[in-house]
Amino acid sequence: MESCRTMSKSPPRAGVLTDQDSSLQPECITTAIELLKVLREETRILKRFAGAELLRLVPRKEYLVNELGWRLKSAKEAGGGVFSASDSFKALLREIDKVNNFNGVFIKKTLGYWRELLAVLLPLGYGKAGKQEKPARSPRGLTFEREV
Repeated sequence: MESCRTMSKSPPRAGVLTDQDSSLQPECITTAIELLKVLREETRILKRFAGAELLRLVPRKEYLVNELGWRLKSAKEAGGGVFSASDSFKALLREIDKVNNFNGVFIKKTLGYWRELLAVLLPLGYGKAGKQEKPARSPRGLTFEREV
């Protein structure tokens, strides 16, 4: 792929503008913007607890992450091992990281909530073939709280 000095003409989002003097390939920016859109869609799906929709979205997210990694690697190789990223592209990558981390924390806290609930409803006592396992741990409080 050939690196290009011009970026997309329209800004990807308010506050994230592209620089005219960056050596990044336009495909990197396009892929990063698409990944950010998918991550924001993932956030909406997670908040609705729509598991089936999330399962359909995961392959697209995985593809875009791999494609962005490949495009950045080939941009680096085309630039002789180094390439300069504009401040706006770095801001776009920070936004991607921020949204992805938010989604990860949301998933972790949600799974923790369900794990605690199941521990109360289905305490461990005996495992397979009658072998005793760790005793059930008592709940942390009298009520369960869940923030969305």
